[in-house]
Amino acid sequence: MRDYEPYFTEDGSIGLYSYADKDVYHSKFGALTEAWEKFILPANLDNFDFENLKVLDVCYGIGYNTKALMSFLINHVKFKKKNIFIKLFNLVSIGINNLIRKAKGLSPYNETRCDDKNYCFSIDCLDINEELVKLSPFFRTVKTPEEIYESIVPKILNCFDTYYTLKKLFIEIASRFAPKNKKSINELLDLKFRNMHIEKEYKINPYVNYIIMNRLYEHFEGEYLNKDLKKILREKKNRSFFDKPSIKYARFNQIWGYHKSSRFNLSAFLHNIYYAHLSKRYKKIKFKTAESLFNVNFYINDARKTILQLKGEYDLIFLDAFTYTKAPQLWSVEFIAELYKRISDSGLLMTYSTSAQVRNTLLENKFYVGKIYDKKTNRVIGTIASKDKTKIKHPLNTYEIGLCNTKAGIPYHDPNLSFDSKDIMELREYEFRHSDLMSSSKYMKIRSLKNE
Repeated sequence: MRDYEPYFTEDGSIGLYSYADKDVYHSKFGALTEAWEKFILPANLDNFDFENLKVLDVCYGIGYNTKALMSFLINHVKFKKKNIFIKLFNLVSIGINNLIRKAKGLSPYNETRCDDKNYCFSIDCLDINEELVKLSPFFRTVKTPEEIYESIVPKILNCFDTYYTLKKLFIEIASRFAPKNKKSINELLDLKFRNMHIEKEYKINPYVNYIIMNRLYEHFEGEYLNKDLKKILREKKNRSFFDKPSIKYARFNQIWGYHKSSRFNLSAFLHNIYYAHLSKRYKKIKFKTAESLFNVNFYINDARKTILQLKGEYDLIFLDAFTYTKAPQLWSVEFIAELYKRISDSGLLMTYSTSAQVRNTLLENKFYVGKIYDKKTNRVIGTIASKDKTKIKHPLNTYEIGLCNTKAGIPYHDPNLSFDSKDIMELREYEFRHSDLMSSSKYMKIRSLKNE
């Protein structure tokens, strides 16, 4: 975390500032809200086949897009009793089979997931930063003073002026005790953590971070909670950003020797002990059922290398890389071409970027391209693309397409997906200087004169 500075965004979720890239990982106005409004809600998941969903999260970071998606799916799945008994039966069967395999000197089976006939959600998470991926299930979302007040005082009383007078007073007093950002980071980002209220439906389901942590334990095996990670979690300056129950759960797994418990199904073995002795909240069978819905895979490498190894088609692709000026290798024509190959015919690609360059890169790869709107302000907050024209609710207008055809729309190129960022940007700069295309400023001036 030496290269990163965590901070509270205005909805109480955590954002990260990268000193190396001089850029933020998330919107300072609300990291979690951004994940919902730019990636989850525009996907219109109700229109997808809920039985099978395959998702690619490019630049997982600390996982807000994946966490929001998992929360949505858990909250919308109708758990059936017969599915619960099937899971229990499968769990017992796996345990018995592993005992037999252990006696024969064979390695145990991994816990089966997505074996339910009704639901199977597969999420592939790509990121190059191993440390942030490991830390992702520990980041918390603070409860704002406004939320605390509304949970105490019934909303039925909001018709009285006293309700709002007390609310204002409570928020003012409680804000003094709320977690604070460093003064330096507030000044750097012009950030004012106002403890704004976050929508109830945007909350992260309490199961999600535990599910992700279990998957990370399996991915990294005994190397997950190493000395460096423990040091970061213990540091006083970071305590307000991490969730204490998650840390206790991770330590418990580590103490019991996760990698040494091969005589049982590892995940089931740890869960059973944890549920029986430590946790009441997660003792519910619903957690095990929810966990079995997801097959989450982590790929810690350059996304350009990983994308060439991935197989199958994705229903959703979240393209959430740093801005194209900071990470041009993930916005090139060639990289987007690989995403095009791996998206299903009715799949959706979503990104926060609204630049002419990114949109033109999508257009050059034969995507149909449209806009993502913020329903509250009716502002364009992102871009959506698909192979299926009917999936684009708000297509680009003639002005926006024209802007893509100016110099501003000249895309990045990354031959063989091997250039470094400097070479990619220099290649575009050369093409920009020698292009006969109209400049974006001239195009906008001509358009404004026509509209007068």
